[in-house]
Amino acid sequence: MRVSLTFFLLVIAVLAVAVLIPCLPRPSFTPPPSPSDKTEAALGPQPSAAPAAQVAATVLYPALFICHGGGPLPVLGDPQHAEMVEKWQEHVSYLTGRYGRPSAIAVVSAHYQTRHPEVGSAARPAMHYDYSGFPAAAYALVYTAPGAPALATEMVDALRSRGMSARANPQRPYDHSVFVPLLRMFPAADIPVVPIAVLRSDDPGEHIRIGEALRRFRERGVLFIGSGSSMHHFDYLYSQRDAGRTFNDALTRVLTAEAPLTPAARREEMVRVKSFPGFDEAHPSYGQEHLMPLLTLLGTAGGRPAREVANMPFLAANVRHYLFEE
Repeated sequence: MRVSLTFFLLVIAVLAVAVLIPCLPRPSFTPPPSPSDKTEAALGPQPSAAPAAQVAATVLYPALFICHGGGPLPVLGDPQHAEMVEKWQEHVSYLTGRYGRPSAIAVVSAHYQTRHPEVGSAARPAMHYDYSGFPAAAYALVYTAPGAPALATEMVDALRSRGMSARANPQRPYDHSVFVPLLRMFPAADIPVVPIAVLRSDDPGEHIRIGEALRRFRERGVLFIGSGSSMHHFDYLYSQRDAGRTFNDALTRVLTAEAPLTPAARREEMVRVKSFPGFDEAHPSYGQEHLMPLLTLLGTAGGRPAREVANMPFLAANVRHYLFEE
């Protein structure tokens, strides 16, 4: 009888446990993250894998050639510069909308002339009012964007690596070729700016080589702006309607032509740019510095084609803007 009672109690206990265990709360358990989970936790959701060719591709920030207008007039409300200012702002809207905010702005300035390649490396560039005869407001303009000394030094190193006698200039201020368009294009003045010189030689080939040496900085999100003018001959600028159009048409044909014109062939054509029809009407024999920023930008594009993004009047003359986009 004792054995039977013991056996009966054991059966009762087993049945009780079987009934109660499913009702007990279970501890939660989160497995440790896999390596990919850790990456997502640190960086946020990651995009799905792209094809190998897409991953390998490098997006270059475009390079833009503009006419910077007459002295400070574009920012003083001059009606003859209204369309030009509007175009500047359209260009920026397109660039930032498609490519985002540039990491820095490198301005190849027609009003920064040197014998050898030079890059402005001031941390806080001063203002250089390199014009005269304008209202007092023209001498109170200030563009407060910082310089980029480290980037400027890297650019000098890149030029030297191609055998050029380049140097950084820590005293270089912002001339009006730099600050006038930027006051309207990037008014927040919160992107570092690096001024780049043109050479007194006015040699197209030398300027193309400068651009070729600097091309890799476009891979890092640097926006190159060539600030000059496709037409800059004072004998005709104010008096001859559409002066420069013949040359600009020739320029557009070469810069925008697709195959069969190869990058190398386009480069050679642009080395001979002074032989284009209408060149003497567009640029004087004593100085073609306003065209040289365009040649530097062609170098940053490796001779690849541009798009004409503006065809408009500049005083009595005609000027063009070009965008190098890959």
